[in-house]
Amino acid sequence: MLLATTDGTAAPGPLVIDGETIGDAALIGDAQKEGKLTVYSASPIAYEKQLLARFTADTGIPGEAIRLTSELLYQRVTSEAAGHRLGADFVDLSDPTLENQLADTGILRAYRVPNFNAVPGVLKDPRGRWYAISRLAIGIAVNSALVKPADMPARWSDLLDPKWKGKIGFASIEAGGTSFTPFLLVHQKYGADFWKKLAAQNPRIYATAAPVVADLMRGEISVAINPNTSAIDQIEAGAPMKFVFPADGIPSPPEMGGIAATAPHARAAQLYLNWLTSKRGSQAVAALGEYPILPGIAPTSAGLPFPPASQLTNVSVADWAKLRAPISAEWHATFGSR
Repeated sequence: MLLATTDGTAAPGPLVIDGETIGDAALIGDAQKEGKLTVYSASPIAYEKQLLARFTADTGIPGEAIRLTSELLYQRVTSEAAGHRLGADFVDLSDPTLENQLADTGILRAYRVPNFNAVPGVLKDPRGRWYAISRLAIGIAVNSALVKPADMPARWSDLLDPKWKGKIGFASIEAGGTSFTPFLLVHQKYGADFWKKLAAQNPRIYATAAPVVADLMRGEISVAINPNTSAIDQIEAGAPMKFVFPADGIPSPPEMGGIAATAPHARAAQLYLNWLTSKRGSQAVAALGEYPILPGIAPTSAGLPFPPASQLTNVSVADWAKLRAPISAEWHATFGSR
């Protein structure tokens, strides 16, 4: 990636990996001069750090991640932007409504990546203000030390079995797309009565997904509604956990990211988005157990039997915007938790 200049000093060349140009020499040079990338992310911090480490290995640009839930991160971003002190170069949220609002208010800028035409239309803003850089699969995590193989749930409807009363855990719908999408799916598939029956199971409800996994591993609960990535971390660490992709639907919330209009390291942010939407970046996302933005690249991690992307249930930005408020209000009325 380094070329010799006429005065004998080293100058950056283009970043080309496996025949794909991710950044030309000018972009690489500018990004390296900026020397840093700051990402505000709703992804789990361990995942984000691993992803940034792979980006740094390819580009030499160190990345810093600041992690909050989508709703709290949205509040931070809008507050900092209003005060003309937004510190983020790149912002990604798991709530498309909130990410789209950042774009509509000018906090995110339009940018067309080199692979713009290869990215499916449903996974990008037409103007390039955001991209669905990765997608999770939401399913049922099980403490296999407590649950016999014959009792493993296979469908969302299995959670209504009386044997799970007091043994189910999940995050509040306010935690972001990882909670909104599974509850929307079962509501649309089975109706509001499913929620009422699930509430009658006396589930434990958490503010975020992280403590759900912690309690699952401690045996405080036996099953949990959770993202596949949380299960992967535990399985790879040798914990007694199994993960089920429910046969009656696999919700898949996107992690939508875009470049801040006032990014302190704008060229590094452009290079990061180029990388995320490249084959190299998509392979890095897949290796960490998420579905990448480019088609034809499947997740591989922890030996989980990942279903093809065609089996995932996605919610359009328009439907998300229309349904988010009424579904959330009904959820709180049913489960009585904020």
